[in-house]
Amino acid sequence: MKHFVRPLLFLVAVCAILLLSDLQNWKGATRSVKITRIAVFRFNSNQVLEETEKGVLNKIESSDDFKKGRIQIKRYCAEGDMPTANTIARNIVSEKFNMVISISTPGLQVMANANKDGNVLHVFCAVTNPFGAGVGITGPEANQHPAHLVGIGTFQPVEGIIKIAKKMNPKLKKIGVVWCTSETCSEACVKKARVICKELGVELVEASVETVSQVYEAALAVSAKGVDALWIGGDNVVESAIEMYIGAARKSRIPVFTNNPKHALKGAMADLGANYFEVGQATGDMVLSLIHGLPTNRIEIKNIVPEKLYINDSVRKLMKGTWIIPDDLRIRTDSIIL
Repeated sequence: MKHFVRPLLFLVAVCAILLLSDLQNWKGATRSVKITRIAVFRFNSNQVLEETEKGVLNKIESSDDFKKGRIQIKRYCAEGDMPTANTIARNIVSEKFNMVISISTPGLQVMANANKDGNVLHVFCAVTNPFGAGVGITGPEANQHPAHLVGIGTFQPVEGIIKIAKKMNPKLKKIGVVWCTSETCSEACVKKARVICKELGVELVEASVETVSQVYEAALAVSAKGVDALWIGGDNVVESAIEMYIGAARKSRIPVFTNNPKHALKGAMADLGANYFEVGQATGDMVLSLIHGLPTNRIEIKNIVPEKLYINDSVRKLMKGTWIIPDDLRIRTDSIIL
C-alpha cells in the first residue's frame, strides 16, 4: 500500500503546483488586458444630439472590445448649461479618461478648451463647422488638426432646404430665421442662408436670441413681418425649443423648414438634413479604429452628411399661400407624412 501512497501524493503535489501556476498566469493575463475608458459628452438633450449619441453607442457596444470588457463608457450631459459643461469637461480631463467623444459644436469647444494640453484623446461629432469652431482645426487635411483632436463634421444642407422651399412655393419672397448669435454653428448656417437667399431673390429676415426662453417671442416677431415661412439651421438653442418655434409659425399659418428630418413629425413642413444616427455610427467606427491603433495623423476631418428628406403633407394643406410638392421632389423624399 505504501508503494501506491507515495506516487499518489507526488502526483497530487505536481497537480497543485500546476494549478497554482495556471492561476497565477490567468491573474497575470487578466491584469494585462488593456481597458479603454471613454467619456461620452453630450452638450444638450435635443433630438439631433440624442440620435447621434445612440449611433455612437450602438456601434461601440456592438464591438467585440466592448463585449469582452475592454471598453468602459461613462456618459455625461450638460443639459445646455455652459457652467455645467465646463465642469464636466474639467472632470473628464482630471479623471484621466483615455478618450472623450463630444457631441455638438459647444461640446467640442468646451472640451477642447479644458483639454488644451491634449491629455485625453478627443473625438468630436455633430459639429456643423469644425474649421470655424476656434479649436485649432485649420482645414480638412490630416496635418491640419491637433494630434489629440479628430472627428467628423456635419454641415447641414442649408442651401438644399431653402431651394426646396422655393420649389414648393415659386412665389416665396421672404423667409424668417431665429438664431443664437453665440453659437458658431448657427452663424455658419445663417451665412450660407444669406448667400443662397440672395441668389434665389428671397429676403432673409433675421432675429437673434441668446436663450431658449426667448425663442417663442422672437419667432412670433419674425412671423409678423410678412414672411412666407420660417427656417432653422443647426442651432442648439432654437432646436431645444422647436415645438415653440413651430407653434409661433402656426399662429400666422406659415410653414417651418428645418435641417432636421425628424422635425416633420413635430409639425415642420419640410426637413432636409443628416441621418444623425448614421453620423454617430461613423464616429463609433473612428473610435474603434483609434483603439486598434490608427494614428491620428492619418485622419482627415471629413464632412459626413447622409441626407434624408421628410415632408409633412398634412401641414402643407393648412398653410396660407400655395405650397406644392412637385413630382421630382416627391420622388426624392424619404418619407411623406399624410
